[in-house]
Amino acid sequence: MMTEISLPEGLKERTMLGAVVRFLLKIIYRVELRGREHCPAPEERSLILYNPGSIIDTLLIDGQIPGRVTLIADSAFEHKWWMRPVRALLRIAFIDFSTPAATLAMIRTLEREGRCMLFHSGQVNNDARFRKSLEAAGVIAAKAGAAILPVRVDGAASSLFSYARHRSHRRWFPQVTVTLLPPQRLLLPEGLPPRERRRRMGLRMYDLMTELEYLSSVPHRTLLRLLMDRVSQSGRGFIIAEDQDHAVLTYGKLLTGACVLGRAFRRRFRGEERVGFLLPTSLPGLAAFFALQAGGLVPAMLNFTSGSASVLSCCRTVGLTSVLTSRKFLKLADLEPLEQALREAGLRLTYLEDVARELSLADKLAGVLASRLGLAPSRPDTDAAAVMFTSGTEGLPKAVFLSHRNINANGRQALSLLTIGAGDKLFNCLPMFHAFGLGVCTLLPVLAGVRVFLYPSPLHYRIVPKLFYESQSTILCGTDTFCAGYSRYGRPYDFCHARLIIVGAEKMRDSTRRTWKDKYGLDLYEGYGATEASPLLSVNTLANRREGSVGRLVPGVEYRLQEVPGITEEHTGLLWVRGDNIMMGYMRPDGNGVLEPPSCPDFAIRDETGRVTDDGSGWYDTGDIVHVDEDGFVCIRGRAKRFAKVGGEMVSLAAVEEALKEIWPDSPLGVVAVPDPKKGEQLALIIAVDNVTTSRIAAHFASRGLSPLWTPRRIVCVKQAPLLGSGKFDYRTARELAEKGTA
Repeated sequence: MMTEISLPEGLKERTMLGAVVRFLLKIIYRVELRGREHCPAPEERSLILYNPGSIIDTLLIDGQIPGRVTLIADSAFEHKWWMRPVRALLRIAFIDFSTPAATLAMIRTLEREGRCMLFHSGQVNNDARFRKSLEAAGVIAAKAGAAILPVRVDGAASSLFSYARHRSHRRWFPQVTVTLLPPQRLLLPEGLPPRERRRRMGLRMYDLMTELEYLSSVPHRTLLRLLMDRVSQSGRGFIIAEDQDHAVLTYGKLLTGACVLGRAFRRRFRGEERVGFLLPTSLPGLAAFFALQAGGLVPAMLNFTSGSASVLSCCRTVGLTSVLTSRKFLKLADLEPLEQALREAGLRLTYLEDVARELSLADKLAGVLASRLGLAPSRPDTDAAAVMFTSGTEGLPKAVFLSHRNINANGRQALSLLTIGAGDKLFNCLPMFHAFGLGVCTLLPVLAGVRVFLYPSPLHYRIVPKLFYESQSTILCGTDTFCAGYSRYGRPYDFCHARLIIVGAEKMRDSTRRTWKDKYGLDLYEGYGATEASPLLSVNTLANRREGSVGRLVPGVEYRLQEVPGITEEHTGLLWVRGDNIMMGYMRPDGNGVLEPPSCPDFAIRDETGRVTDDGSGWYDTGDIVHVDEDGFVCIRGRAKRFAKVGGEMVSLAAVEEALKEIWPDSPLGVVAVPDPKKGEQLALIIAVDNVTTSRIAAHFASRGLSPLWTPRRIVCVKQAPLLGSGKFDYRTARELAEKGTA
């Protein structure tokens, strides 16, 4: 059923009233229009799509777009009380979206009116009716020969007219920004059944809306400036973080503490560009991270679980002279040997307790003033914000430089797909030296106004479920190994508040998925990422998920599949990606402090005159062989690089082999990764020596300061090592021996 638009008596008065109201809204909310050049001419037929966030969105958009706009709304909203003022101010066509004739009615309305706006009060990511209307919108625009005009409204969702259930961020008169993106013309796929064609159009429309969410919401600002913006939006009294000791951190305390400590850090680390960060996931760790940002310093996130040899290599790679840590943390984590190794290597250890105790009155006053006035170091968002470390095939850690833009872009990419709001609380027990723990689980919620609960270790399988319940958290991120441990020791009601569980860093097993579904009634959403991608690359969501895949690539990321010899499956190859979230570059252990930006000259593009229009810079090789299906879902087929992920941590097989050759320098040996029911993968050693034991290997690795994860848990002693004709080790045969051998 469709309510026809007529010219009732009094239309002139209502039109004038609407113009007055729209003008007042523009003044009250200080509406700023961006992308004015993308607005089609009044005579051009166009369908406006926007991100619903408040009742006044339609009025704000109508007031910024020249010409007459007709609103197409579901007849279910016709008699809602909040629709009455909208009906008095806008031209509206009410259509029953649930009827088979709805699509035809909308096509006719669009053809007759010329410029229409599709109204809905749901959310892009998780509202079934909105997804259904998106499917229809693509067909409508194509049939009517109209362009899709994507529009994003920012700020109105935090006003008093917001649809949001949680009122903690609502303000009287927030500033509103209306962003117009370039119009899109979609063609209906040919040769498909009507239902499949409609589904494909809906998927393309969903991509269009998520791209709109992402592209129009990435401010080019530093992390500290983003924190200041969030404090002004949410208020200084908003509790953003808490821990297991029931200590809380408000936005005001976090920002003030960061500015006060930042002044002290700037004085203490004068002349240094980067500072080692050796702190756990905690309230002091969070404050210290932003304090380094306030001091104009770049934190180098050191993995204190990787062993002293690895940590020292990281320090040498980026030229560190100082490390920020805590006496209490070193004692509780039994890291005194690492502390001694750092001192012997000539590194200066600065303890957070000492810095806090030595703060002067001038530091405190200047810090409070800076936090109140929003004073932050002036630097571009393309500068480094953090340095992460990862192991390569050569066995030594490489430094991954992530800029402010990288981290912020990845957070916005995640928010454009995942419906996360002020009513959520993210339980973060992942370490901050892990890209997932820092970017997604710490900085994303803090900069998005989502409360976060901080716990220092994901390995406490009995404690984490209990704290998740007591803290009333709703979101959890972890690895398959961690989630399997929580399901093994957690009680059925421990995750009763859970709304979103994201699993990454290693392949999720079917047994883990089934256990969570049977015990807690929860679905696990698998994702995929890399430290070099800040870290999220793809994720399954409530709106788009496919079992066996790691989801679809996040908006703003383009990909290419490079052919791999021996791989014949269609749409399968080595995955290369490029986007705002891809790292600044690597700094290698033997690179003399030179930053190597990612690039692939093979992807260079030339125009018809031979001039290079794209030199292939920014492309990053993930090292993974993947299959991408027709809907864009990514399925991991295998790893091209020789590394394993044990309990979510990446272990270089080449580095383990080099360490083992110190024990048996004259014996051929090889290390491969084999499946493990608990850890995801385990290391297996194939060697032509008798009486090899894990205890001997573990003792040698401990004396070298190497991680216990490097110790092979399966040893296969053979009479003759498998070798290729060239004399190189035959890893394929070795893997078969390891899978059949005796542990």
